[in-house]
Amino acid sequence: MMLLLTLLFPVFGFAQQTINANLYDLKSNQQKKLFTLDIDVSATQDGAFRTQAQYRDLDGKMAVTETGRIKGADVQSYEIRQEQTGEVGRFRVENGKIFFEYEGKGRKKSSEEKVSGFVLSTSNFNAFVATNWDQLVQGKALDVRFAVWDRLETVGFTLQKRGEMEKEGEKWMELRMKPTSFVIAALVDPIHLWYSHSDKQLRLMKGRVAPKQMRDGKWKDLDAEVIYTKDQKSVSK
Repeated sequence: MMLLLTLLFPVFGFAQQTINANLYDLKSNQQKKLFTLDIDVSATQDGAFRTQAQYRDLDGKMAVTETGRIKGADVQSYEIRQEQTGEVGRFRVENGKIFFEYEGKGRKKSSEEKVSGFVLSTSNFNAFVATNWDQLVQGKALDVRFAVWDRLETVGFTLQKRGEMEKEGEKWMELRMKPTSFVIAALVDPIHLWYSHSDKQLRLMKGRVAPKQMRDGKWKDLDAEVIYTKDQKSVSK
C-alpha cells in the first residue's frame, strides 16, 4: 500500500526546473544508496505545471515513473507506472470529484469519491507547503486528503511543524505528516520532511517512497531517506 511517495517540486515563477535526489536505506546513515531520482517540472501554455519523476535502481533500470499536472496548488491529474510490479495507477480531479483507475495483478479497478478537503499528491505537495508556509511556520495543524493510487481513495493526514534546525548554514523547518486514522497509522509511520526557510524547498525526507525493495522473494513497501541536491537548475519565464 503506497501512502506517500517521494515528493516533486512545482516552483512558481519558473518555466522549467530539474531536480535530482538520492534515496538511501533509512538506517544506513546515508551510506547505502538504493535509488536515484530525476524530476522535471515544466510550465504549460495554460498556466499549469507538468511534473515527471523517474526513479532508477543503481544499475540504471527504471523502477517507477510518475507524471502529474497541477494548477496553482491544486492537483488536476496524476499517473504512476510501477515498473517493478507492473502496476499502473492514475486519478483525475474534476467537477468536485476524484476519479481513480488501477491496472495490475491481472485486473482493472476504478472508483470515485466526492472531494472533501484539500487533495494532495506528490505532484502538488510542495506547492501546498509553499502556499500555506506562514500557517505551517506558526505551528498550525493542517488536515489534508492524500490520494492513494493503489487504494483508489483519499486518506486523511495532518501536516504540522515539529521544530527547527540549522543545517549546512541554512535554517530548516521540520514538518510531520501523520495519518488521522488509527488503522492507517498502524500500517505506515509518520513522514518527516525538512524545508529550507531560504527558498521554501524540500531538502530532506524520511518515510514511504515510490520504489519497492525485494525481500524474501517479494516486492515490499520501502521507507527511505531522500536527499535532494541543491544544484537545482531552473529556466526563468
